[in-house]
Parts: sequence; structure tokens; C-alpha cells
Amino acid sequence: MNRKGYSIGFTWVFALVTLFGLGIMYIVFNQVFTAYLVPTIKDMVNGTTTVIVLDPSTINQINAGIDKYMIFFNTLPFILFFVVVIYMIVSAVRKERESTY
Repeated sequence: MNRKGYSIGFTWVFALVTLFGLGIMYIVFNQVFTAYLVPTIKDMVNGTTTVIVLDPSTINQINAGIDKYMIFFNTLPFILFFVVVIYMIVSAVRKERESTY
């Protein structure tokens, strides 16, 4: 199992860069969703900017779907953060085992 260039430091740097990238992407996409897309879609569905009139049950279903998606989107960074941290820990333990033999 001689792997050139594989080390714990490389794995941790890669994971930290991944966490930084996830954080930046979340900040950008969260601003776009909460400031522009969600209000625009909800205004269109509620009939304030469109000619099409929807029944109240469809409006409630669309708004509930948007809210459910946004709850998932807001919890996704935490899930990905813990997955990357677990990867960092597992890779460090795995490398330590390999280096002791």
C-alpha cells in the first residue's frame, strides 16, 4: 500500500478547502434563494403579478413545497459539514493504522 503523495496533511487540507467552498457556495445560493427566487415565486403564485388565478389548495401546496425545500436547503450545509469532518477523522485513523505496520 505504498501511495505516493498520500498523507494526512493533504487529506485535511483538501477537506478544509472543501468546507470553505461549501460555505461560500451556501452563502451565495442562500442569498439568491431568500432574496430573489422565493419571494418572486411566492408573489407569482399568490397572483399579485400574474394573470393566472390558482385555487387556494394549489397555492398552499406550492408554498408548502417551497418552504419544505428551503428547510432542507438550510440544513444541508450542516449535513455536509459533518460528512466532511467524519471523512477527515476516518482518513486520519486509517492513515495512522497503515503507518504503524
